[in-house]
Amino acid sequence: MPGINITRINHVGIPITDRKKTLPFYRDLLGISVIPSQVDSEKIVWTQLVDGAMIHAIEQADNWHIAFQVDDIDATRTALEEAGFEISSDGERHDGQRYVFVNDPDGNRIEFATASGRIKNSRQADEWGYTS
Repeated sequence: MPGINITRINHVGIPITDRKKTLPFYRDLLGISVIPSQVDSEKIVWTQLVDGAMIHAIEQADNWHIAFQVDDIDATRTALEEAGFEISSDGERHDGQRYVFVNDPDGNRIEFATASGRIKNSRQADEWGYTS
């Protein structure tokens, strides 16, 4: 599709039921780091692999999604809208990452986002991913 240049998978959002049950698997067994969340939600734990890809563990059953990183979010948005896809939400996170969500033809939530970490901030996460 013209105007959309996917550069990598930025993150996958997976539903979990209880972070204290699930995080030991990802953090301790798999060695994935817990990092500060860049959204204001107590239900999301941000984790990151060594290569920068992330898993967002979300204590909400209906919030599965994949986020594709793109080099130009405005061109991506335009291409999606011109192709007839409705933007279901959009915005900018605390670290300056911009994003748009659409539903694919089968109704799956798909996110397109810029690179993470565009703005430095002082957010900190504890071992369970609670961010302040």
